[in-house]
Amino acid sequence: MLVQINYAAVAVAGIGGFIVGAVWYLPFTFGPLWLKANPHVLQDLESGGRWQRYLVALGCSILQALVLALCLIYMGHNAGLGTALIVAALLWLGFTAAPSLVDTLISRRKVAGWLVDTGHRLLAMLVMAFLLTAWP
Repeated sequence: MLVQINYAAVAVAGIGGFIVGAVWYLPFTFGPLWLKANPHVLQDLESGGRWQRYLVALGCSILQALVLALCLIYMGHNAGLGTALIVAALLWLGFTAAPSLVDTLISRRKVAGWLVDTGHRLLAMLVMAFLLTAWP
């Protein structure tokens, strides 16, 4: 089955998901809580290479939007916003929240950091689902 992907919508959705992360971790949002749960990261952030990491994060966000778009396409072209949001939440629950919680617990990281990270990922997925379905 040949699918038609709206690459402009995927790019916009990926950028939207990236922006969610940029705002999520600001000093006046969840950034301080995340840094408290991950104190080792502060040294890494100050050591340089920040732009390379941001570019990788942007690329991964666009890839995530592409996968979400493919899931929605394979569900049928009449998947509306409600369905898209449910699919995004279920994909987040099964493929982000659950395995990353296991990783957090096994590596003995703070659950507070996991909550911040997975909250960001959930909101990013929901924003991407919205943007993909709202695109004409």
